[in-house]
Parts: sequence; structure tokens; C-alpha cells
Amino acid sequence: MAINKNTPTRTIGLLAFIFTCCNASTHGFSIFLYSALLPEIRQHFSLSYSQAASIAALLQLFYMGASIASGIAAAWISPLNMVRLTMLLSPVLLALAVATPWVLPFALCLALVSACAVSNWNAIAALAGEVIPASHRSRVLGLASSGAAFAICLNGILIALLQGISLSAFWLICAGLTLIVTLLTLWALAPLGRQPDTRPTTAASLGQVLRRWLRLCLEQPIAVHILLLSGFIGSISGPFLNFLSAFVTERLGAGLQVTGSLWTLIGACGALGGMSLGSLADRWGALRVMAISIGAFGLAMLGLLLHPGLLLTWLAAGLFALFYFPVWGLMAAYLSARLTPVQSLQVVSLSMVGYGLGSASANWVNGLLLQASGSFAIIHAWIAGWVLASLLLLQVMARHQRRRPLLQEPV
Repeated sequence: MAINKNTPTRTIGLLAFIFTCCNASTHGFSIFLYSALLPEIRQHFSLSYSQAASIAALLQLFYMGASIASGIAAAWISPLNMVRLTMLLSPVLLALAVATPWVLPFALCLALVSACAVSNWNAIAALAGEVIPASHRSRVLGLASSGAAFAICLNGILIALLQGISLSAFWLICAGLTLIVTLLTLWALAPLGRQPDTRPTTAASLGQVLRRWLRLCLEQPIAVHILLLSGFIGSISGPFLNFLSAFVTERLGAGLQVTGSLWTLIGACGALGGMSLGSLADRWGALRVMAISIGAFGLAMLGLLLHPGLLLTWLAAGLFALFYFPVWGLMAAYLSARLTPVQSLQVVSLSMVGYGLGSASANWVNGLLLQASGSFAIIHAWIAGWVLASLLLLQVMARHQRRRPLLQEPV
């Protein structure tokens, strides 16, 4: 599928809408909905906190495993077909999750939806490199990656509107909404399937695929840069999100209403970031926009470290969401301008694993530090340190960018 620089704006807008809906439904109705409905899920299945945490770990394990698997599968399945497949599976799995009264099928189906979510995003990042002109790619992928932020807002609205219904009915409604997104996706992507596939027709063996992947990481510094940056962002976002509510309630003495409003702010600012940062990146460059947005959040964290208070917490939460949700789309757009679609998918899939490992290890270390010190300041200092590391890495990437030509697009 060749890129056309003269692709109609209406078509680009439709694809941006579809990609955002795909990301919102697959991520929003798996990982994020599980967190939002955790009290109801515990009550419905009579789960202990440790059992609930085990399910959360299972979702993360499937998420990282599927990210690797989708990168390997890119040698045989085109990004277009992977988007279709994951969207077809998601509503079925969501419905099956509550088809029995047992927790094991529920957890397994939800873990598989999480696997579909990351595979779907990896494929979208590669597909955009094939069908979206470079002049619009950052804004399209920035908006699409912020689908999770839209999902946070949507989950809050659904929970408020559907109070009183059973957990099974709620999940079936989410499955129905995902089915609508799936049908829209199949309709919108149908014209792309009629274009000739320019990928090699010779099937590669698994060993060849793994060797190419290893060679890509060794020969392309950009792959290592994106992997490291994803791990750094995981080291920032994991502790920030994990300990935000505890900091607000235990350290600042705020109530649950304030913490709920903070999460609403995160969802709203994430959606705003997706609509604005991508457009800025198309004008100024992805690296510059990432550096400015991450740096602004880092300044807010320094302020919070020196003068803990609710106002600075609100500011930090808003600036965090402003950079965090769009940054994945900006990284994907940056990759797609320098690598082939399959290479881009493989690097994005690996970066999701780097993010997961960075987030999990940072949460574990900061949990121990908080337990030992009883002070949230050490967590804020940790976050500020990784922000600085991210900015230094972005500077290295900018120097390397000047020496590497972009991929040429056909007219």
C-alpha cells in the first residue's frame, strides 16, 4: 500500500477517528475498565486484594507477551489484517468474559483483550506509516494514542450513567460498543484492502524473523533509542500514576472527590494533548514537542518536590497527561518516517515491553522506598530524575536525527 501525499483530508480525518476509536475501545474496556470497576469486580467474584492484583499482573503479562508476538507476526500478517483481526476478536472476548459466573474465564478473556489492545496499537502505528502522509502522521498517531485518555473519560461517564446495573450487563454494553467500533473499522479500512500489497510474498521462517529483529536492534540506533525512551517513560508514569491517589489522600489530606476529579483531569488533558501535540509535532518535529512537554512536567514535579500542595498536584497531573498519552503516537510517527512499516511495528512492539518492564520495576522499587521512608518526596525525586534522563536521551536522538535521512514517500 503506497502513501499518497495528496490523500484527501476527509480520508485522513476518517482514519484518525477510526484509529482513535480502536485504541479507546480495546484499551478502555480491558486494562482501564478493570481498574475503574475493581471494587465491583472484587464484590462480584468475591476476590481478595491479592487475587485482584494477580489478575492485574496477568493483564500486564499478556500485554507485554502479545506486544512481542505481534512484532514477530508482522513477518506473516500485514498491519491492515492485524488491525482487522484484533478488532474482530475484542467484542467476542468481552462478551465471553461474563458468559460464566467464574473468575478464571473472566480473567483469561480480559487478558486476551489486553493482548488484542497492544497488538492493535502496534499494527495501527505501522499501518499509519503506509496510508497517512508524513505531513499529517504525528497528529493522527498522537490523537490515536490518546484514545486511552478518551476511554478514561468514557468509562467515567458510563459508570455514572449505568449505576445499578449488574457487572455482566455493563460488560455486555461495552462489548456492544466495541462491536460498533469493529464494524466501522471494517467499513473504513475496506478500500485499503483493495490496494496491492507490496510486501515480499516469500514466507520467512521464525529463525529468520528473529535474526532480522536482532539485526534491526543492533544496526539501527533509533530502535535502541525508542526502547530506552519507552523504559524511561515507564519509570516516570508507573510511580506517578500508582502513588498519585495515595499522595493526595495521605500526604495532602484530600478526600475521594478530589482524587476522582484528578483522574477526570488526567483523561481530559490526555485527550487535549492528543489533539494538540500531534499538530505541533507536524510543524516543529516530534522530538522537540516531546522534549518541551516532558520538560514542562518535570518542572511541575520539581515544584511539587520542593513545595507539596494540591495546586501543584493538579498542575503536575494535567501536564503529565498532556505528554503521556500522545507521546506513544509521536514516537510511532518518528519511527515511521525513518523505518519501513514492518520495522516500525517491530520496534514499537519491543518498546511496549520496555515500557512495561520500566513501569513494573519502578513501581516495585518505589513501593519499597515508600515503605522504608514513609515519604512521598523520594518518589517525586525519582520521577524528576527520570525526566532528566529522558531529556538527555532526546538530545542524543536529535543529534542522531541530523545525520540520518528520512524515508522518501512516493508522490
